[in-house]
Amino acid sequence: MKNSNFNPHNKLSIIRIAPVCNGKIYVVPHAGSNQMDLPLMKYTDSYSRKTCNKTAKLFTENYKEFTTSEEPRFSVRYISPVDKEEFVYLYILPLNNEDEVVFNEGKFISADDIENNQHLYSEYLQKESGLLGMAAELWRDYL
Repeated sequence: MKNSNFNPHNKLSIIRIAPVCNGKIYVVPHAGSNQMDLPLMKYTDSYSRKTCNKTAKLFTENYKEFTTSEEPRFSVRYISPVDKEEFVYLYILPLNNEDEVVFNEGKFISADDIENNQHLYSEYLQKESGLLGMAAELWRDYL
């Protein structure tokens, strides 16, 4: 049942950026838990795709753990599995090779890894796994 009081203008949105390369998704340990998640997640008061596109681009430009010149590409907007009144804007960051990521504790995984070991991954990744799997398989098309 939809919340009749839901107003996207009153809530934060979440921008999530998924680095993909060679058919795999890059994940890192999630702060404060033993689960893995995407390395790039930012809260914003934006509720439009246009504004989120600008925020995602600026976010990755200022993130020193990536050496890619690629820009994140919008993939989908969905309702958060954690807070049903938050929108999540999911972006794909296609990488030419795995060396373009310099996080210390992360790793590339397949969407099947998420599906087969859900307890190891965040609720967001569990919800996104099918879409990310398709994006990871088509990563060359994003370049």
